[in-house]
Amino acid sequence: MVSQDSFPELGGFVSLGSGALVTTSGLLHALCPPGPHQALCRQQVSQHGSNGIRVSFVPGPQGEAAVRHYLDAFPSIATVPVTPTSLVNFGQAVNFPLIFGAMLAVFGAATLTHLLVVSVARRRREVGLLKVLGFVNGQVVASVAWQATTLALIGVVIGLPLGIVLGKATWNLFANNLGVVPSAVVPVWFVGALAVAVVVAANLLALAPAAAAIRVRPARLLRTT
Repeated sequence: MVSQDSFPELGGFVSLGSGALVTTSGLLHALCPPGPHQALCRQQVSQHGSNGIRVSFVPGPQGEAAVRHYLDAFPSIATVPVTPTSLVNFGQAVNFPLIFGAMLAVFGAATLTHLLVVSVARRRREVGLLKVLGFVNGQVVASVAWQATTLALIGVVIGLPLGIVLGKATWNLFANNLGVVPSAVVPVWFVGALAVAVVVAANLLALAPAAAAIRVRPARLLRTT
């Protein structure tokens, strides 16, 4: 059985992206293949090998007592795992994706608001004409809301799949360079909630441009000289 494993700092020569974990029999089989010198090879490996043995203990007071016992009995060779420095640095910077995403959300909201405001300002004559044809205030608000919803849905349909693909690729590249097992998880419920939140936020941002469209006076806009 072959798998990937993320190692802690052990003995100064094993860490993230460095080291391998095999059974004792597997190690001896790899270093000392069957032959006339197999017994001598195994003896030399056991005497001069610089390999370590990884052990685990049951959680709780019993396991903690066993760890203390072996640390006291073998102070020169028994060590406890140490969190790698690279992982500590990553933990300190783990909020960066959230901060970056929040900044993009603010810029996206500002862009959508600007687009709606400009759209209403440029189409004041069309809004006035619609009012003359019988549009009431609720229908004017609905037209602006549908424009915001359409823009939000276009962003969701394009942005979410693209973001998932790029996010997975970026994380896999980062994890491989860091030496940890690349395992990107995409929570479906969060993606769905994010899509709904984008549409709701777009409609909330459309309230101010919709209020401006309501105040349009058809007579003044459609007056000709």
